Amino acid sequence: MACQSTRTLALLVFTLCLSGACIARAETPRIGAEDDWYPYTALRNDRIEGMSADIVRAAFSASDTSVELTPYPYSRCMELARSGSLAGCFNTTPDAHIRAEFLLPQEVLFSDDILLWGHAGDAAIDDLDAIRGKRVAVTIGYTYGEYFDSYADIQRIAVRRDINGFRMLQRGRVDYVIAFRGTTDALLRDNPELVGQFKALTRVHRPRLYLTFSRHHPRAAALLRDFDAGMRQIRQDGTYQRILGNWQLSDGQSAAHGSTLQERHNNKTESP
Repeated sequence: MACQSTRTLALLVFTLCLSGACIARAETPRIGAEDDWYPYTALRNDRIEGMSADIVRAAFSASDTSVELTPYPYSRCMELARSGSLAGCFNTTPDAHIRAEFLLPQEVLFSDDILLWGHAGDAAIDDLDAIRGKRVAVTIGYTYGEYFDSYADIQRIAVRRDINGFRMLQRGRVDYVIAFRGTTDALLRDNPELVGQFKALTRVHRPRLYLTFSRHHPRAAALLRDFDAGMRQIRQDGTYQRILGNWQLSDGQSAAHGSTLQERHNNKTESP
């Protein structure tokens, strides 16, 4: 009788352990979403909103994959994805370091222009050498293309949010701000007192932005495949274009905006 009770108890414990393991495996994976990059992704009205958030949700829905979007500051989001605490993070402009640390899908979320902003009366700029030694506000954790990121002869002033950089420019604490076109347009709409004070002086880079996946999260590789499959589906059935239309934004991948500083720099270095 004692032996039977022991076997029964052991079987119960084993069953509970299996159930716990199944529950753990069934937990919805978390994807980190940038919390302050509107209109692409931001925490607003206690909800993650934005064009790229809508794209990510639609892609996973198209592949019948459940994910939970969780808001974080960008630098924190990327660190949690790098360590495997999150399955992924967006919106990312890859450089060599990010390509080494993360898994990148085949499908791009969207593209946007990175612009160098100055005061409304400033002259246009056609080379970074023209601002040698100047103070440029950059947002912590962001990358702006190899040419800008590797250019050593400017003073980078790190700010937590784009709005902080523009306020510093307004007050003369920096000489320029580097920021994306779409997010700056939204920022100016939300802060009308700043309208008319700044001007885009040059197009620095036109990157593709990605949902990056962790190399250390156990489900990241499968989620990447599901995301790519879902993105192909929503591009094919028109959902992707409808999302862009809902936000009245363009992904910029086919628009003719002229050359960027990075493209002109690359052409110079590649010329014989």
